[in-house]
Amino acid sequence: MYKYIAKYFLLNKVYSFVSKTAFPSLVIGLIGFVAATYYVLFVLPADAEQQEIYRILFIHVPSAILSELIYLFLAVNGFIFLVWRTKASAIFLNSAISIGLVYTAIVLISGSIWGKPTWGTYWVWDARITSTFILFIQYVGLLALRSSFSSIQTTDQIISIVSIIGAVNIPIIKFSVNWWNTLHQNASITASGSAIDAEMILGLPFMLVALLFISYNIFARNIQYEILNRTGKTSMIREVING
Repeated sequence: MYKYIAKYFLLNKVYSFVSKTAFPSLVIGLIGFVAATYYVLFVLPADAEQQEIYRILFIHVPSAILSELIYLFLAVNGFIFLVWRTKASAIFLNSAISIGLVYTAIVLISGSIWGKPTWGTYWVWDARITSTFILFIQYVGLLALRSSFSSIQTTDQIISIVSIIGAVNIPIIKFSVNWWNTLHQNASITASGSAIDAEMILGLPFMLVALLFISYNIFARNIQYEILNRTGKTSMIREVING
């Protein structure tokens, strides 16, 4: 009885919830993204030292935060799946991998664009960039593992283990600027204060929240696909086809 509830009843509830919340989340996220973009491009003044190029931090920093948080999310769900064998955790894990990959790619690309005028080069193998590139490879590896086994159960187990082991890279990324001599500066925002002007710092959480809502929409759609793929529920498939 418990296995039936865990396998079908809970997944039905999850499917129903994400179906109802995905589109509103997308609308809120897009409105917030447009508003945040307008604010950082047309309201905020140019930086005294970096001029206009500093504006890229408003996509670079939130993407960096999300790329790391999503990987921690993978590791937590992987641990829950391995310990309690909850199918929802495996579905959440698989549904978030591609989102984390995209954000890590954005971090590397935006960082390269930002690095050229500020450091004089698009790329250097310093600790922060290297550890972030490793995170990108980790995401690519997890995606590759998803299609490497014929058994979903085996795939979930392997991905969970790899996600947990790979989580060791997150504190390395975070503290790399403190542990090694890198081109990256130390954190501009700490518990003791901020080195960024109050007017400019407002754009960061604004953009971060907008990206969170957009990400949830993609996450929700991925969850729907995973549930349909794993359960083969014809009633759910008809619902998707008929809108």
